[in-house]
Amino acid sequence: MQSRKRNENEKVILAKISECGAITKYDLAEQMNISIPTVTTNVNKLLKEGVIKEVGVADADYGRKPILIDIDYNRYFSIGIDIQEHFIYYCLMNLRLEVVFEKTIGNKENNLEKNIKIIINTVLDAYKLKKENIIGIGISYPGLVEEETLLLKKGPNIGVTNLSLESLRNELEINFYVGNEARLAAFAENVVGVSKAYMNSLYISIKEGIGAGIIVDKRYYAGSNEAAGEIGHMVVQKEGKLCNCGNKGCIESYLSTHTLISEFSKVTGVLLNSLEEVFELYDASKETHKKVMQEYVEYLVLLINNSFLIFDPDCVIIGGKMSEYQMQIEPLIKQTMLDHPCSMLKADRKIEFSALGYRASKYGAALRAFEEIIALI
Repeated sequence: MQSRKRNENEKVILAKISECGAITKYDLAEQMNISIPTVTTNVNKLLKEGVIKEVGVADADYGRKPILIDIDYNRYFSIGIDIQEHFIYYCLMNLRLEVVFEKTIGNKENNLEKNIKIIINTVLDAYKLKKENIIGIGISYPGLVEEETLLLKKGPNIGVTNLSLESLRNELEINFYVGNEARLAAFAENVVGVSKAYMNSLYISIKEGIGAGIIVDKRYYAGSNEAAGEIGHMVVQKEGKLCNCGNKGCIESYLSTHTLISEFSKVTGVLLNSLEEVFELYDASKETHKKVMQEYVEYLVLLINNSFLIFDPDCVIIGGKMSEYQMQIEPLIKQTMLDHPCSMLKADRKIEFSALGYRASKYGAALRAFEEIIALI
């Protein structure tokens, strides 16, 4: 697709068509409260680029029947890529915001640019697409980023640091977008997930690291230095456990999935490698199991309560790998919140679990690429 800056009318036109389906220019003008000539000018641009197409005519009582237009949903796509410690998750999304292909590759070689090329070629081959069919590629990174310069700045839990993707973008001639993984996950939940109905929400990503995505007035908040949401590195224990960031006592050291897996390995005497194995073995009737899980949940509730106190969101979302175990931990969270009352906290604090699970970050990355052409929120 031709790379150019799109105006708000074009973005809203695409959003309205996506919401309503095939529609006439007259109905678009009425719903958007703008003139027919303005709609026509913008529709003609989108028709020329092939983003939308004419799909028939509408019924009319008299005169020429108006032409119906709709998005060509399977002509243009975005690719969402989520970089994690051992794996890279990726997907192909169409303009209907449907994921039509998703896959995972290992992240063992620590050569991200090579892996991105492999992903692009795999996607293009699978769907017999050309680079011109890709609107953009979104990259989700578990750490600090500089979105403008496409810099993956600092990620303590993975081996990719201070890597700019500008040269790769120029080489491939495809638009690239980068973002923090928790921020993009929060964005995805707000567009197509559990927090669509909320104006303000905070998403807590619980994976190998702990991060947060902050949504304010339906827009994600990055902060003045694009470092907002690094809540995993708030100190909760003076001279506590050593964190990957180099400090001691960060809440990430007590809440990461690695921590829970390690603690359960100690009390069970079994070398565990995943949360799935932890929850398969977890037996609430065993005191040692109960103690480890209770301590873990107490730190989680501490983080949830602090999030409500600092940001006052409509809801806090539990995301990342931990979101897959809602049935096991939600009752513990609710009971622990009752056991630790605070008069400054509202009693009906709304806690949601991610609707998108581990897919949230890559979906958010794919949506970020579409944000340049369509009003998503």
